Amino acid sequence: MLLYSYNAHAGGGGNTVSSFNVEAFTNKGLDSILKVQEERDSLKRVDLIKINEALLANNTEDSIAVTKTLAILYSEDKNPNKASQHIKQYIKATQDLSILNDHVFSDIKGEPTYDSLIKEYKPQVNFLAIIHALTGVIGIFIVLVLFAKRNLDRVSVLLIGAFILFHSLFMLHISLFVSNYNLKFPHSFYISTSFSFLYGPLLYFYFRRVVENYKLSLKDTLHLIPTILLVLWLIPNYSLTGTEKFHLLFDNTQSVLIGTKVIVVLKILSLSLYAFGIYMIYRNKKQSKATKNPEVRSRVIWERSIMIIFICYALVYILHGTVVVRLIEYQPFTYIKSFFMIAMIFYMALMSGLRPEIIMNANGNSNANNNKLPIIKYEKSNLTKSLSNELKERLIELLINDKIYKNNNINLELLAEMLSTTRHNASQVINEHFGMSFYDLVNHFRIMEAVDIFDQDQKRNLNIIEVAYEVGYNNKVTFNKAFKKHMNQTPSSYIRSLHLLV
Repeated sequence: MLLYSYNAHAGGGGNTVSSFNVEAFTNKGLDSILKVQEERDSLKRVDLIKINEALLANNTEDSIAVTKTLAILYSEDKNPNKASQHIKQYIKATQDLSILNDHVFSDIKGEPTYDSLIKEYKPQVNFLAIIHALTGVIGIFIVLVLFAKRNLDRVSVLLIGAFILFHSLFMLHISLFVSNYNLKFPHSFYISTSFSFLYGPLLYFYFRRVVENYKLSLKDTLHLIPTILLVLWLIPNYSLTGTEKFHLLFDNTQSVLIGTKVIVVLKILSLSLYAFGIYMIYRNKKQSKATKNPEVRSRVIWERSIMIIFICYALVYILHGTVVVRLIEYQPFTYIKSFFMIAMIFYMALMSGLRPEIIMNANGNSNANNNKLPIIKYEKSNLTKSLSNELKERLIELLINDKIYKNNNINLELLAEMLSTTRHNASQVINEHFGMSFYDLVNHFRIMEAVDIFDQDQKRNLNIIEVAYEVGYNNKVTFNKAFKKHMNQTPSSYIRSLHLLV
């Protein structure tokens, strides 16, 4: 049995501590030592501290229990620095963060050293964590809704959906960090970092898809090279055990700090380059943006919004990066980045959910599909090309200038009379030049007229039925059905979404 003897003087007295069974104390743990402290008047706290420090120095088998004992004893001795030091050692050895909830540290609560320890390591839900987590959950939900939508350009949906999804997952990851729950889930280490170089390419190619009807090709996979290299660099970190990841997170080691700085700098470069690319695409297309078509105008507004959002996102991330690499010490830049990302996800997610038609390819899948309408039945038609073009121009004039679609009695026979041609020729012109049937054409112009009326109604005091009558419908049900078919949402949803456009 190991015995430890020494003379100790506590509070100026001459109490002597001798022949204590140290091994028995350590084997029984903390409760045994506290019991002895209560029962033996000759055993002072300072004596207990010296005994346990000696045990720790001798590398006792029960060093974890001794470390916790010392943390509590130093707390009772009102020594926050020593108490915090041993608390930190205990957490690192055990990954047990519950010690920070222990009431026995009430003696040092309010002390800067201990409060700093609590702030840095104690898992606790706070406002920032809730906001980040809520943003992530909403973003994921909207992405699922988007993927479930039909009649949308699947490539555009995939690109913008992935952009929102990766940011949403990043928000969930940030919520773990700001609440210290990343220490509870050490395998979250670097889990969202692999997306860092995808944000720029995803939005860049989405923008090209919407503005230029760009078709992705094999050469575009070259934009994935930075992400592939990043993942290869991260694999050794991902393959670590949970304990090893916990230690890296807990100590915030120099290798982690350097790696984070390198990634942040490279991400700044990536975002800046793609933001510039998006701006150049928008600028080059700007001269063709003037239009009175409300559907096109809405898409133009969306494109401008995306361009502005991404440029601002890149600038905000640059400010965040200056803090990470220690160029400046101004923490609000970090908060600005977080709140801007939250606002960006909410805006893009809501607009994509409430106005799904705007994420369609600018030339529209619907148009592409409509152009596939069979025209074999017109092979024996006597309608010449020149007459067909002439009838098309007269039809456009009737639709745009005379707005014949507002006549609720309009039909193909009446239209043929207005064009001074046959019903067959009128139908052929509509099918060949507009890629749709007569009623689809009329409904398209009626709905676009209704959208224009809603857009101009800044006070939002028009009734839906009034607009339905105004554009040529006889009842609200037919209007709602046609509106939802063309706009992928009801008139009520469209009206609610108007205030989201910038």
